[in-house]
Parts: sequence; structure tokens; C-alpha cells
Amino acid sequence: MSGRHGHQRKKKKSKDLSAAPTGVHDVLCQEHPNHEEENDMKEAEKNPHSFLKDWRLDVTAFISIIALFAYFTQACYTRKAMRVDQRAWVSVPFPNTFPSNGAELQAITQIIDSGKTPAKEVQGDVIATVFKKDDNPTIGDFSIGHSHERFHAPGVVFPNAPIPITIPLGTYEAFGKKIIPADETLRKDIDEGKRFILFFGRLTYSDVFGVEHFMQFCTGSGHGIPSDTLTSCLRYNDLDSIEE
Repeated sequence: MSGRHGHQRKKKKSKDLSAAPTGVHDVLCQEHPNHEEENDMKEAEKNPHSFLKDWRLDVTAFISIIALFAYFTQACYTRKAMRVDQRAWVSVPFPNTFPSNGAELQAITQIIDSGKTPAKEVQGDVIATVFKKDDNPTIGDFSIGHSHERFHAPGVVFPNAPIPITIPLGTYEAFGKKIIPADETLRKDIDEGKRFILFFGRLTYSDVFGVEHFMQFCTGSGHGIPSDTLTSCLRYNDLDSIEE
């Protein structure tokens, strides 16, 4: 009996000893925690100049980026302003009258470049014709099925060197333009408001920077122009504001 109990006591002691290291390990972990974070904080406290140096570098880089952005923005605005100042500006003055050469009425005007550089590839679509009082013309429609006259300015239009153009009034039919004779009947109809003259068109051209532009014009003559047609004509006058 005593031998058996002694053997049990030895087993219990051995179990207690095997369990002891875990407890000791826990105690050691609690008594010796990880001090890496504390060491980092102490290192930062010992070297405050390192933190200030990094902060100054970040601020310097940020200011440099802002300055670079401001420089490119200013350069872009300067470039646009220069192009607007130096570009070509093409226009077609309204004829004061539509005189007759004895056989036909004519729209006599000019292509003028009022800019500082030449205009290239000047071309356009125009209509110079006579409508009846009850007609409702579609101003500015030069699409297929709407007959009109196409012209190209010769060569380059230089600043302050107008190119004269003369366009006889006519009717635009499917197979070409038919000149309207300037007889007494036409003059009488225009004076009495039975018919009226419209002259409108759209020009396109390129400046020396390779940018394409346009301008539109419309004018008329005669007491018979309907108010809606006159409003549409005035609104059609336009030009581009393209800078690039």
C-alpha cells in the first residue's frame, strides 16, 4: 500500500514540475515586455532634428510642385493671349447697296483680314438672291439639296490687303445658278415690298498657327423682309472664339 501511494506521490510531483516552466515563461514575458516602441520613441526624442528635416523636405517639395503648376498655367495663358493677339481675323463687310451693272444686281464686298498675321485656305459658301415676301428662307443651310455658291479666295489673305469679291444675284437651282435680270419689274417689286434681297454666307480659314476658324454674315435689302427672316439673319452673324 505504502509503495503504491509513494508511487502516486512521485507522479504528482513530476506533473507539478512539468507545469512550472509555462508559468515561469508567462512571468518572464510580463517582467520583460517588448521595448521596441519605447526605443523608437526614445530615439526620436534623442534626434528631434531628423524629424524637423523630413518635415521641411516635405514642405519644400509641396511648394515646388505648386510653383511648377503656377509656371505652366501662366505659360498657357500667355500662349493663348499671344495667339489671340497675333491670329488672323477675317470678315466680310455688308454691302451698302446692291448696284446694277445694267444687266444684273450685284453684291459687291471684300474679304478683309484685320488681324496681324495672314489667313490661309479662305473658302466659303454664299447665297445672294431675291425672295418673294411670302418665302421663308432657311438662312445658313448649305447642306445637300440646298443649292448655293462656293468660292475660294486666291492664295493667302494678308492683313490690311482686302480681296474684292462681286457676286451677281441669282436663283440657285439644282443644275446651277440662274442670274436674275435687273429689269424694271424687279426694281419695282423690291421698292413696293413684294420681293427682298438676302446675302449671307459662311467662311472658314486657318491662321498661321494651323488653327481653323470661321465667320458668318447675313444682310439684306428691301421693305418686304419678314420680321422672322430679319431676326434669323441678324442672329446668323457670328464668328468663332477658338484660341487653340
